[in-house]
Amino acid sequence: MKQFEDKEQVLLAYYVQYYRGAETGEVKTLHQRLKEGIGSERYEKAMASLQEEGLINGMERVEQAEKEGAPLPMATNEGMLYINDTLNLQSYTVEEHQLDYLENNLKTSNLEFTLEPVKAYVEESIRKEAEDEPNSNRP
Repeated sequence: MKQFEDKEQVLLAYYVQYYRGAETGEVKTLHQRLKEGIGSERYEKAMASLQEEGLINGMERVEQAEKEGAPLPMATNEGMLYINDTLNLQSYTVEEHQLDYLENNLKTSNLEFTLEPVKAYVEESIRKEAEDEPNSNRP
């Protein structure tokens, strides 16, 4: 079973958040939750790597965009594409079903989470999405 790197798991959490509605308050809440759950040093190391690679915007940019009145998700377009490529998700799928595809892929990919706070957030978000849209035609 292949393990996700820390940075990939953190990016996946922000990818999921994007599809759940990444308002600035939610970004800040997830940022704090992951930082506390993973540990500040380990989390900041993953975030620095992701930011250096252009896969996330970083809290400073997210907060600056909020001040300017234009919400900005944590994951960049490149970050979203990175997750699509890593998990072999089709980027042309309908956005409201993206978490359904992600859930199915995670079940069959044999990828293992090593960061429990990320795993818990992803599973919780997928479950909430299913509860919010119980009658939609899920793939």
